Amino acid sequence: MIAAADRFMVKKSGLTAFSSETLVAPIEGWGLDDLIVARVRVAAGAGVTVLRLTYPKSMFEPFYDPPSKPLQTPRSQLTDIVRHIAGSTRCKRYVVITAFPGAYSRTNQTLSGVGVYQNSPFKKTYLFAHLLVTVFDGDSFAIRKNPYATIQSRLVQAFLPRKDFDREIDSTLFPLSAVEAVNSTALRNGARAVLAESLDDMLPAFLRE
Repeated sequence: MIAAADRFMVKKSGLTAFSSETLVAPIEGWGLDDLIVARVRVAAGAGVTVLRLTYPKSMFEPFYDPPSKPLQTPRSQLTDIVRHIAGSTRCKRYVVITAFPGAYSRTNQTLSGVGVYQNSPFKKTYLFAHLLVTVFDGDSFAIRKNPYATIQSRLVQAFLPRKDFDREIDSTLFPLSAVEAVNSTALRNGARAVLAESLDDMLPAFLRE
């Protein structure tokens, strides 16, 4: 498996674009990727070997920060990255977990990966986890079907509100800089808890087969 979620988004939403701010803090020391691997092993169940594949830190930079006119779609780009990381390994499937940009249901804001969000006018502050699970076939590297993209899943989502994986925290914990975010034990522990909850909800459907 490949875990690539060691980025922490710090986003503040103000009344105007000038009062809004987004930072990305490097949080390799928080062990989020280690936590992801541990939750995948739990979801895979006893008797299933989960091998963690390592890669250079720069490998996912083109995926997360593409040029203004990328030559590839994110899907094909991710496939190429996974092929390169897999190398000569021979796994039945490759489970890849990355940050996923998505609209936050409480607002019109787009949040990605694991991070902290504050609605500036009201000072409401939330830790969140927006992740994408992608499973590749081990032989062809074709992307397997997303269990949450079936007709049945879409019908369920039409009648049930989408679950947000977030946790409201004290507004005073919102960091004023990337360095402050990295050094915050409260943010680290809270982010790990929200991440684990998100993974435990999503992974079983992807690893059922």
